Amino acid sequence: MTRSDSSNAADIFGVAILDWARGGDEFEIFERDDGFFCEGDGRGAYLSPVRDWFDAERWALKKVRGRVLDVGCGAGRVSLELQRRGIDVVGIDSSDRVVQATREVGVENVWHRSIAEMKTDLHEFDTIVLYGNNFGMLGTAAATKKWFRSWAQLVNPDVRILAVSTSPYFGGAPCITRDYFHRNKALGELPGLLRYRYHYQNLVGPWWKWLFVSQGEMRQLLKGTGWYVESIISSKPSEPYVAVLALDGSLPSRR
Repeated sequence: MTRSDSSNAADIFGVAILDWARGGDEFEIFERDDGFFCEGDGRGAYLSPVRDWFDAERWALKKVRGRVLDVGCGAGRVSLELQRRGIDVVGIDSSDRVVQATREVGVENVWHRSIAEMKTDLHEFDTIVLYGNNFGMLGTAAATKKWFRSWAQLVNPDVRILAVSTSPYFGGAPCITRDYFHRNKALGELPGLLRYRYHYQNLVGPWWKWLFVSQGEMRQLLKGTGWYVESIISSKPSEPYVAVLALDGSLPSRR
C-alpha cells in the first residue's frame, strides 16, 4: 500500500463521503469482526432530501430551536435542510474530506473539529443534533457516558440534544443480526455493540466500534451523566428513533 493509499484508508469514510458528494454511487461494505459482510446504504444515507428521511428524523426537526450544532455532519444533509429553513447551523466533523464535501454540497458553516475539541464553544448552541445513529459514535457504553457527562458541564443549561439511535432487536440496526447480539451478550457487552471496518472501492479502513441501543438502554446509559430522556420520537421499531435529551441539573457547570 502506498503512503497515499494508507492515508485514504485511514479516512475511508471521508473518501466515500467526498466521492458521493461529487456524484459517486458505489456502496460501502461493512466487515464485522466475526467475518460477516453486509452492504451499506451508500450516498442515499448521507445526501437524501428530507422527504426521504426516516419518519422520526423528519418529525423531530420540529424540536430544533435557536443555534444548532450538527455533530458528525457527514455529507451535510441535516445542515443543508436546517440552512434551507433559515436556521443558524454549524456542522462539525473530524475528517477534512468530510468538511470539504459538506462545503461542496452547499453548507455554509462547517468546522473541522472532533467532538473532543468542542469545549468552550458548546455553550453557544441551543440544539445539538446527533442524527445518523450518532448517539453511539464513540462505540462503547463507557466512552459514551464519559462524553455526555463532560458535555453536561459545558453546554447551555437550556440546550436540547436530538440523539438518534436504532434498537438492535428489530432488524434495523446496520449489520446487527440476531446471532451477533446474542454473541455480544455472551461476552458481557451491550447487544448492539458493532465492531466493524469499512471497505470502499479498493480501500479497507481501520477497525471501529459503534453502539446501537434500545430506548430503554439509552435511558439506563444516561443515568449519572447529567442528562435524561425528555421525550422519544419514533415510528417503526426497526427504524431509527430520536430521543430528545435535556439536562437533569445534577452536575455543576464548569464553563
